[in-house]
Amino acid sequence: MLLGSTDTRQTYAQEEALIIDLIGQMRYAEAYLLLKKELPHEPSTQYNLALCHYWAGNYQEALICLDKAKTALPRNAGDPMLQNDQFYSVMSQKQNQQEEYLKPISKKFTNLFGVSTNDAIIRLKTDCWLQLGNFSKVIEIATPIASKNYKNIADALQVATNRNTDEQRI
Repeated sequence: MLLGSTDTRQTYAQEEALIIDLIGQMRYAEAYLLLKKELPHEPSTQYNLALCHYWAGNYQEALICLDKAKTALPRNAGDPMLQNDQFYSVMSQKQNQQEEYLKPISKKFTNLFGVSTNDAIIRLKTDCWLQLGNFSKVIEIATPIASKNYKNIADALQVATNRNTDEQRI
């Protein structure tokens, strides 16, 4: 390496770790400033930007970022073969009752756990549409992953179904 040059991979990894730490500390404003400088085609960048917008109540912009994140996901992205592991299944079911989708994600996570990343995108989009009061969109987006028993998906579908039923009665 030349004197005075930097390894951009190391710098990127350090910056990404800082962004994840900042969001974990609920320092969304600082994370947002750093995210605006990141590569826009990275799913993790767009997802973490969406978290910043979601936290600020800017649900429309969060949805735009989530659409970009979904588009940028690798097409053949899957999760490791551990899905047949019994202990993994138990942990996964327990995790589905948590709000881990409201936590930042890394580039490495999106590369290794494409299905989980896609589910997190759908979960956050569901919350955005629920906040915007678009209950038919909640049903449309959340229903395909309802069988995975995510708590926020089940709760959102119940609210959206009840609201849609109430609106049809009027």
